[in-house]
Amino acid sequence: MKKSYRYRVTLEELDTPRRLQFDFDNHDDVFAIVERLNARDDLVDAGEIPQLVVGTKLLGKVVMENRKHPLFSAFYLHFVELIKALKKGTPPLDEEHPGRCAVQARDQAEIQPGS
Repeated sequence: MKKSYRYRVTLEELDTPRRLQFDFDNHDDVFAIVERLNARDDLVDAGEIPQLVVGTKLLGKVVMENRKHPLFSAFYLHFVELIKALKKGTPPLDEEHPGRCAVQARDQAEIQPGS
């Protein structure tokens, strides 16, 4: 049986007494993932990494459990690709096309008609 980690998320609005709190289980050590991503230099600002990890974990659980639901079915494959990219690291940027990675540029060139 896989180990499960239990977490509690608390969200407080700073200017009001409003507060949300809930618990969730996950098979991953979220703190270890945050540490691992903080060690990389190819992602968002380090201050945003905890938001990225927690948000992805929370969304991922809902998407995976409801992947056949019409709301999530089209998004599911894109979400899986996002997770794979996070685990692998960011591919190098295409210097000729800022904002597009070299892998996308290569794949685009391979599918051009007449090539």
